Amino acid sequence: KKFLVALDKDMKTKMLVQVRATIKQPAIKDPCGSISCGALSCLPGFAVTEVDGHCCPYCVNPDIKLEDAVTGATGSHGCDPSAFCKDVWCFPSLCTKAESYPSDSNGQCCATCPAL
Repeated sequence: KKFLVALDKDMKTKMLVQVRATIKQPAIKDPCGSISCGALSCLPGFAVTEVDGHCCPYCVNPDIKLEDAVTGATGSHGCDPSAFCKDVWCFPSLCTKAESYPSDSNGQCCATCPAL
């Protein structure tokens, strides 16, 4: 499995996005058909990147390489799977204030820190 380091919708929260070699989608329904991604403007060093199997692009820093020794973001490295975005793991925010949690309405994949 391959992972990319990306930014969440707030352009501050880092997350890992899993990229799969093959995609299995149901033939009867396009899962992304009703999703509007909107405009995406990335911070310097990050580029708009489309990922197979994901509906919307991410801001990805191509210069951040994950070492082979990393066994994945399954919790052993401080990440937890996103409840709202498939194949996305969220890093702890280390926020000292109340976090803003993802929901169906805000489109975020991971909790964000309002202080950032």
